[in-house]
Amino acid sequence: MDSVLGLFPLNTVLLPGAALRLHIFEDRYKAMMAQCIEQGLPFGVLLDRKGHEVGEDLDPVAVGTAATIRQVTKLPAGRLFVVAQGTRRFKIDRVLGTSPFWRAEISFLEEVDGPSDTACRLRETAIERFKDYLGALLAVSGSELETIDLPTDAAASSYIIADALQVTVGVKQQLLEAASAAERLRAELKLLDEETHRLRSLRAQGAREDRRTRESPFSARFSLN
Repeated sequence: MDSVLGLFPLNTVLLPGAALRLHIFEDRYKAMMAQCIEQGLPFGVLLDRKGHEVGEDLDPVAVGTAATIRQVTKLPAGRLFVVAQGTRRFKIDRVLGTSPFWRAEISFLEEVDGPSDTACRLRETAIERFKDYLGALLAVSGSELETIDLPTDAAASSYIIADALQVTVGVKQQLLEAASAAERLRAELKLLDEETHRLRSLRAQGAREDRRTRESPFSARFSLN
């Protein structure tokens, strides 16, 4: 055991380094945030399998990410708007209780790159595929990709890519739980290829439909007086 954390089950996966914005309105999480703010403590974010987030019927996974509070804005009726940032992965060793909020003994997980030459090679390839993916993603909305720089650290790069991927929370959880940066990057390369192909096909389909609309004899505009 490394620490005891208050837990926040959510219908999202927080990756190390990623930002998290929360609207706090339940009394139990107001209490948890008050404790974290007063004592300068992090809290743990876990994916809730049922996706409920609120109420008592919660079923959090065992691996999540600790979050450090960066900004707090007080709102009416005691509500809070909190900006936090993911720091380190952890796993639950033992749940201590669920009232007023979930608390557990946790152990932080080591960040392992895997074979250094493999991790480095995968990172370089993933960066190029990531640029292609972002370009395809932005092209759908008619935007263009500007310069993007990723950290030299393989693990940090893998988390940025995982956070940006528009995939299900289940897939993101698998990426979070990957045993090494090399394993995560290898999985991301496959996802980047699949998603880039899907986005380009979507854009091509939209272009064909737009062309058919322009060529249709019924596409003229009429006005009624």
